[in-house]
Amino acid sequence: MWDEKSRRIKILAIIVVGIVSLLVLRLVWMQLFQGAQYKKIAEQNRIRQITAQAPRGTIYDKNGAIIVANRPSFAVSIIPGEYSNPQEATPLLAVITGVPVDEINKLLKGSEDYPYTPVRIKRDVDATTVAKIEERQYYLPGVVIEAIPVRQYVYKELAAHILGFVGSISEEEYVRRKKQGVHPNDLVGKDGLEREWEEALRGTDGGRQLEVNAVGEDVRSLGERASTPGKGLVLTIDANLQKATEEALNVQVEASRKMGQPAKGGAVVALDVKTGGVLVMASTPAFDPNIFAGGITSKDWNQLITNSNHPLNNRALQNSYPPASVFKIVTAAAALEMNLTTPQEIFDDRGVYVLNGWSFYGWETKGLGKLTIIDGLAWSSDPVFYELGRRLGADNLASYALTFGFGEKTGIKLAGEEKGIVPTADWKEANYGESWYPGETLIAAIGQGYYLVTPLQQAMLTMAVANGGIVYKPMLVDKVLTPDGSLIEKLQPEVLRTIYLRPEVWDTVRQGMMAVTAKGTGAAVFKGFPKTVAGKSGSGETGRGTTHSWFACYAPAEAPEIAVAVLVEEGGEGSMAAAPVTRRVLEAYFSIQSKPLPPAPRTD
Repeated sequence: MWDEKSRRIKILAIIVVGIVSLLVLRLVWMQLFQGAQYKKIAEQNRIRQITAQAPRGTIYDKNGAIIVANRPSFAVSIIPGEYSNPQEATPLLAVITGVPVDEINKLLKGSEDYPYTPVRIKRDVDATTVAKIEERQYYLPGVVIEAIPVRQYVYKELAAHILGFVGSISEEEYVRRKKQGVHPNDLVGKDGLEREWEEALRGTDGGRQLEVNAVGEDVRSLGERASTPGKGLVLTIDANLQKATEEALNVQVEASRKMGQPAKGGAVVALDVKTGGVLVMASTPAFDPNIFAGGITSKDWNQLITNSNHPLNNRALQNSYPPASVFKIVTAAAALEMNLTTPQEIFDDRGVYVLNGWSFYGWETKGLGKLTIIDGLAWSSDPVFYELGRRLGADNLASYALTFGFGEKTGIKLAGEEKGIVPTADWKEANYGESWYPGETLIAAIGQGYYLVTPLQQAMLTMAVANGGIVYKPMLVDKVLTPDGSLIEKLQPEVLRTIYLRPEVWDTVRQGMMAVTAKGTGAAVFKGFPKTVAGKSGSGETGRGTTHSWFACYAPAEAPEIAVAVLVEEGGEGSMAAAPVTRRVLEAYFSIQSKPLPPAPRTD
């Protein structure tokens, strides 16, 4: 009997010792390994930290005009640590805000690390929504109305592709930048300068610390830290010139459509030839970045991404096109530099060029007659440049194209830049598994075939001619400022490359480009213009029976200041569509009164 009792006591003692040991081990584990975590939880139960969003930095044009600022607004937010009844509150909140339940739950996901950091469910709400939230506060514990700054693009679509827009941070971005103090529902730059200069434009959030009691009521304030706005940017863009350019481009696109052309859009780039500063970068159709600032709706987003003319694309650098006859500048420079022709040589344009029994026609099938290379540029003679292309060969032509910067990115600080294509025999073999034909060299010499360039690269080409070979890297930001406007940094021009050609080669090319507007394909459009313009028109065949319209130039020809490249996508011939836009840009730049333009003759 006693032995049985003794055995039971021993078993009970072992069980008690085991339980006590487990409790001790658990206590040791919690103290040594999880102590910091539980201390944090305990502190958060007593102290509430409310984040105050910092305004992003202001963006100015080169003359000091504010083009991107911030405006006050209200946001509906949830404080996760106080959101005690999500089963009933979330459906009600969805009805009031129009944000689906699944979307609210998705926004709350991952908020465990910041239980008292507001999760913004809907930004930039109206007064009616605010009133509905406040009236139902009892049923929406943890739901608050915040006063937050919202990005404001002052002139709406103006320079939209340069400025970009802000949007909710992605999961990938959040993981990558979590240590920098970003929160899961922050807005960050998603495109354009807003993205590329995110670190400068983003301010430092402030906040308040409050002591709360067991039921979450405020007891006292423990301190407040003001938010610090982001740094300001002064751009190289001239807002007035940008506005005049966008208006001229949009007018021409509509005019081309009325003449039966598809005219899907267009682009203009204007550069300061002395610094590489981008004075204008226009792309149409455009979009209003303000629709992103408060959180874009699914309807607005679908309209943008399903638009067949692709308004989100920056045609100035994200799309590439056949360079057309503007490329004849490169062909002429290469042939002159390699001593394959001279300024005095006379060519005979009979309207057709025959190679190995194949006929290659010029834009003027009746022929342009006896021409020098200067005349060939002025009148954009295809047969002249077919002959020069034959003399050069595909690889020499490509070598000079690369020297001028085609086939590689300019390095401008904007995402998505296309590098274009500079084809060679090896390139064709690698990409198509086919040999290069002699006729393709002729086509390449007039900027057709496989060659593809961006409008920005075309502007860089004319900058090179204007500067005698000095090409600056295109820059969009001139200065970085403190929030109160003091100078932090003045960015300096950077020489991207120097193209070494003999002075007489540059002189001949310049004479040909000046002859374009004096007597050639651009003469009608620039008749009466008080400044001498050195330019080149181009009509790029698409292979679909339509034509891209090009005009590239610099001015004044004697003392260059500005280089311009204009593209009207599927807008018709160069002198018909792009040249008139170019004149309007130069009129705005030189403050010249606009006059009705005479009809341009049909050319290349």
